[in-house]
Order: sequence, then structure tokens, then C-alpha cells
Amino acid sequence: MLEREASLHEAIFETSPTFCVAINPDGKTRKMNRTMLTALGYTAAEVIGKDYVTNFVPVRDREALGRIFANLATSRDVTMNENWVVAKDGSERLIEWHGRVLQDSAGGVDCFLGIGLDITERRRVETALKSSEQKLALHVKQTPLGAIEWNLNFEVVEWNPAAERIFGFSREEALGRHAAGLIVPKSAEAAVNEVWSDLLQAKGGRRSTNENITKSGATILCEWYNTPLVGDDGSVMGAASLVDDVTEQRRIEVELRERERAQAEMIERLSAPILDLWEGVLTMPVIGEVDERRAARMTESLLAAVVRSRASVTVIDLTGIDRLDGRVADHLLSMIRGAALLGCRCFVCGISPESAQVMAQAGRDFSGLLAFGTLRDALGHVLRAM
Repeated sequence: MLEREASLHEAIFETSPTFCVAINPDGKTRKMNRTMLTALGYTAAEVIGKDYVTNFVPVRDREALGRIFANLATSRDVTMNENWVVAKDGSERLIEWHGRVLQDSAGGVDCFLGIGLDITERRRVETALKSSEQKLALHVKQTPLGAIEWNLNFEVVEWNPAAERIFGFSREEALGRHAAGLIVPKSAEAAVNEVWSDLLQAKGGRRSTNENITKSGATILCEWYNTPLVGDDGSVMGAASLVDDVTEQRRIEVELRERERAQAEMIERLSAPILDLWEGVLTMPVIGEVDERRAARMTESLLAAVVRSRASVTVIDLTGIDRLDGRVADHLLSMIRGAALLGCRCFVCGISPESAQVMAQAGRDFSGLLAFGTLRDALGHVLRAM
């Protein structure tokens, strides 16, 4: 019976998927199972009789392991500890050991028995995960964007320093607060609720821009980047948002657009200025390309100048234009007819050969239009008529 039981123990020792090692009281290795031998790259002959601590334990762990052996010898308690073991190629494996003393027939120490789990890969993953979490936490803390996490009730569960700066609420003041009672004004509630509904249905991230309110009551414009937080089972656990205060940026953009518009208008006025030559006589030199929009603006400016100066004659100088298309010619005729209705006769000068050909082929009625080759010719005619 004892022989059969010993055989069973031997089979369990050898076939165990865990590390198993028996160490004599003098520290020599009595036995090491196949799993441990394979992992460390040794044969049984290479380890039997070798001092376990000096051959298989790195120097930094030897003192601590010696204390564990001493404790086992005196207390006979089962211990659990972690230490590194050194493989034949010099690499190290981290093992979680469960150790105890096996007694001899006299009650003394027969050997130290260690059963170990190789946790090298698990510890590597844990370390990498911890490092990743630390980096993420540092990023969330230091990012200039507000980072906010919401639970399913649209209540704040995380609020980073940038969110404190943007909205004025401290993390402690924001935690547990509903968005509507914290930073969403009445005017934006409908749009924000629509975004939140999409997030809860896991329709993907949403980018939105809406007004928000700060602790001081100020209204700011914020750009939001929202994404649902989805668990392994596909259920939505909440949402995460990144937010940027774009109030000043939008103000600058509006000012820039207004400035560009004003500059464009000034350029248009300078490219078709209306000059008072003499009392009742205007001239409008036109420079550059003329499209429909610019032609309409020229008509508006000329008619206003005719009314303002009570002009009876206007000379339209087209020397600075290379080519007119049919639609612009129509605007030109409309401008001349409009001025005539205000009692002002228009003369045209400086039409290029290409423009003259286009206007002739367009089939428009130019009867009554008095044209001159140069501005000098046109002004001479005006002087003689006066």
C-alpha cells in the first residue's frame, strides 16, 4: 500500500503542469519535475545534488529566500512567496511558490517542497497594463482638452483639470452632477439630448459644437468629441467626452471673415472708383476682370453716385479690361439704362477689340450707345458738348 501511494505521489510530482522541486535540508536539489526542467532548459542530471539557491536563484533574491527556508524549518507553516529563478540560458522566470516542509519519521525536516506557478507572462501583462493606465491617467490629467466621463444617467464620474479650467467647477463640485444642471444651458438642451441619445444607442462617436455655461454664468462656445463606452458584452456603460473652449477662436474667425469682406469691398471700390471730374461729370475707370457679382456692385455704386452728385454725364472707361462676356455686357447695358433713367447719359471708352467682338456677336442692342476709343476722346466730346 505504501509503495503504491509513493508511486502515485511520484506520478503527480512528475506530471504536474506546475513547477515542483524538492530541496534537502542542506540546500541541495533532490528532485525537480519535468515541467520545471523543461522551462529552465536543464536535464535532471544537471540539477540533482546542486545547491538550489546558488545555482537557480538570482543574487538579489537569495537572502530573502534563505529567510523563507529558515521560517519553514521552524514553523512548518505553508508559505507563499514570489521569487525569480534562473534558467540555463541566463533568462529569468518569476514564480509564485507555495512551500512546505516534508517531515522524516523522526519529525525532522526531510526536505523542502515547493510547488510553483510561472507568472512571468502574467506579471509582464500586469506591468504593461499598469504602465498603460498610468500613462493614460497622466495624459488625461495633462491634456489641454477637458476630459469628462459620464455614467448612464448623464452624470459626471470623472472631471480632469482642463475641465476645471474651462468650466470653473472643481472636480469635487462636478462629480455626480447632471450635465443639464451643470454646464448645459436651456438653449442647447435639445441638441445635447440628441447627441446623448445616439451615444446610449452606441451609434459611434459624435462631434458637436454648442453653447455651454460656466460656474460664473458666462456663456462659452465649446467643441465636443464624444464616444460611447461599450463593455465586452456590447452594452453601453457610459460615455467619454473631450471638450475644447473655442469661444475666442470663433470670435477671431468672425473678425477675420469680416475683415476679409471689408478688404474685398475696398478692393472692388478701388478697382472701379467713381471720380468727380467736373460739376455734373463723373468717370468710372474699370480695372481687372469683371464677373456678374462685380458688375452688379458697379451698377449699384454708379447709380448711387449719380444721385448723390446729380451728374448728367458719366464716362465709363473700360481700358483696363481685356475681355467682356455676354452676361457682363448685359450688366453694362443695364447700368447705362439705369443711369439714363436718373437723367445721366453714359459714354463708353477703351473697349478692347476682343470685347467689341463679343458684344457684337452677343446680339444685344447697342443703338444709342456712344463709344470712344480713348478716355481723352470721350472727355473731349464732353467738353465740347458743355
